[in-house]
Amino acid sequence: MSEAPVGVMSSEGFWIDRVTSEIRKRKQEPIVLSTGKTPSGPIHIGSYRELIMVSALERRLRSLGKEVKVLFFVDSFDPMKSIPANLREEFSRDVVEELERYIGKPLCDVPDPYGKCHSSYAEHFAEEFISTFAEFGVYAEVIYSHRLYERSEMKECVRLVLKKLDVVKKIREKYLAEVAKLDKEIVVGEWSPVMVVCPRCGMLAPKIAGEVKPNRVIDYDLESDKVYFRCNSCGYSDWVPLSSARVKLSWRIDWAAKWFIFKVTCEPAGKDHCVRGGAYDMALEICREVFGYEGPVKVPYEWFTFGGKAMKTHKGITFTPREWLEVAPPEVLRFLVLSTDPMRHIDFVPEKVPNLVDSFDTVERIYFGLEKPRSEADEFKARVVYPLCVPEWRLRRKPARVPYRLAVYLVQLGDLLGEDKVLMKAMDFARRYYDKPELDEEDVKDIKRRLYMASNWVRKYAPDRMRFSICPEVPESIKKSLSPEQRQALKEVANVLETEELSEVELQNRIFKIASDLGIEAPKVFQAVYLVLLGKPFGPRLAPLLLALDREWLVKRLRDAIA
Repeated sequence: MSEAPVGVMSSEGFWIDRVTSEIRKRKQEPIVLSTGKTPSGPIHIGSYRELIMVSALERRLRSLGKEVKVLFFVDSFDPMKSIPANLREEFSRDVVEELERYIGKPLCDVPDPYGKCHSSYAEHFAEEFISTFAEFGVYAEVIYSHRLYERSEMKECVRLVLKKLDVVKKIREKYLAEVAKLDKEIVVGEWSPVMVVCPRCGMLAPKIAGEVKPNRVIDYDLESDKVYFRCNSCGYSDWVPLSSARVKLSWRIDWAAKWFIFKVTCEPAGKDHCVRGGAYDMALEICREVFGYEGPVKVPYEWFTFGGKAMKTHKGITFTPREWLEVAPPEVLRFLVLSTDPMRHIDFVPEKVPNLVDSFDTVERIYFGLEKPRSEADEFKARVVYPLCVPEWRLRRKPARVPYRLAVYLVQLGDLLGEDKVLMKAMDFARRYYDKPELDEEDVKDIKRRLYMASNWVRKYAPDRMRFSICPEVPESIKKSLSPEQRQALKEVANVLETEELSEVELQNRIFKIASDLGIEAPKVFQAVYLVLLGKPFGPRLAPLLLALDREWLVKRLRDAIA
């Protein structure tokens, strides 16, 4: 887990500065940044790594006075290859069997499995993802590929590829040399980078005996501008006009065509595509040799994994942006991505959300001068990374937040304190912790949102050690089990809580000092407090738990236990 993001010790090696410098050398305006995703199912937060990188580059370039456009390509014209595992579990057998009939057809032609809320399967999952853009501070022009292929610019690219087919094949063989040894299509020259949606059965790339068999163009007549194809599903074959046929380029060539049409200046991509001689390099050469455009600046990045596993839509291993927003602020995901060097992998575990949020809060407090940086890295994150994580208006306004970990404790005290008291305690702590006597409407809204997120996190992801319930009263057996030293320690803790205003760290230190002064091991003191409050000798971190409780009630409980 990237709890303490790395790779940003100083601005000298900050990845955004390196990429920005390379982009500016192009002397191209407007600068076009792009990214994209195939909506083959629920789109996971790993896809946001690329989007957030692009968004941060956009902000940095705009701050330098550059005109910037951001494009998000939805690859809705890609064929459906399988039904994601989580959808198989969610839907009835009838719905799944209906979807299976569309395997091999373009995603834009697959019906929305949820009914008529969207025009297609592709649009449903794309819009589900796109609808979170604004919350994560991402602003982009969305381009659906099935609509792009209807435009004259893309038709011209397809013609150009067919006219320069020998060039395309040579480049492909160069980059796929090892594959070519096993690929009969290349050897006999049958491969074509252009595929056709069968006008009879609607298939683009049917799956035959478990193998995807695209309906590739077999021949092209330049004079009539028609292509000849044979459908691998229904067997239909014909010459069809390129101008009206539903044709699609193979993905590496498709990538290059988009770069050419939109004059893309920079597009990040996963490390698997960016290896030397990989898909990105092949697309760049296609872009140069076929379309006559140099192509974008390549920015590779590492995996964004989920509990050590690669997030895969088709396998149903996902954690969606909406699921993130249920438990954590969007700016925390931006911070996690931007403060981690792109070539370091990020492993997200929902159980660690409190650590991530509190780490972000620390950097935010440093930015506003409420806390001193503990290292050069902290100072750099506050000065350079934090401003790229929040809306610009937030940089001019000191916030007042309830720490996430405290919120986790408070929401579990709802039955004891009542919801109004929980909110009051959260607001009171925010006032004191952020030195802001008067909270404004935005502060209160943020505090309520934190409490809501913390409640969801406790319910869905909190480990057992973070869950608790307060005993209605202290059992006599527990009172009798306390040693004289533990009883004295409880008395001292009660006195401190009654008379002093302490922060979480200060309270934790005072408890250790009480133990030291009494000559008792600190764990024995912690154990005594847990027993009196929770009825068990362990629990969540003690100081934030004590601060979350009502002070008068807590002092009385501790004193009653030793009466």
